[in-house]
Amino acid sequence: MNGFNLADTALKNGIQSGYHFMNVDHYLSNSHTANHLFAGVKKIMTLGILNSTYGKIKVLDDPASGVSTYGPVSGKSVVSRVDYGINTPTGLKAAVFDVAVS
Repeated sequence: MNGFNLADTALKNGIQSGYHFMNVDHYLSNSHTANHLFAGVKKIMTLGILNSTYGKIKVLDDPASGVSTYGPVSGKSVVSRVDYGINTPTGLKAAVFDVAVS
């Protein structure tokens, strides 16, 4: 085995968004900053909906302003958001690592 079998297979067949290789599960995420990744024990971090924005509705009055092909536009906007967050219990934070990569 010359070490290129995994790369050749990935180029030929593609890979799933998460895969198991060398006894490690690899996942894709956009929850970390550039040149960093998460490492640690599985199933410690939980994902949930934030109470601070769930069910909160904002009504915005849009007065006639600006120029469009139909003239000044006015109306009302109703905006609602649902945000999510990641929670790691305090006693288990030592099992989750932020790894700097280049």
